[in-house]
Amino acid sequence: MSAYTLNSLFWMYLVTQGVNPREHGIKQELERIRTYMNKVKEITDKKKAARLDKGAATRFLRSALYDSKDKESRKKAADAASDALQAKRPKHR
Repeated sequence: MSAYTLNSLFWMYLVTQGVNPREHGIKQELERIRTYMNKVKEITDKKKAARLDKGAATRFLRSALYDSKDKESRKKAADAASDALQAKRPKHR
């Protein structure tokens, strides 16, 4: 980034001196730096991109999809656990 800034300042200096910077070698240098900056940006963007957590996606889909058999078995298990807790509690009079 600083190389691009310095070359841009030199570009402006050439303009103030009356030299056409488009005909000077600075133009190619600025283009070269710009291409490398774009390559670096692409690499960093790929690293920051969201990644798929397959385990989380599987859990999400499994819980979101309706399965009547699975729901009934969960309900029976919850009822059995509830009955077991009630049986362990002492009865108050």
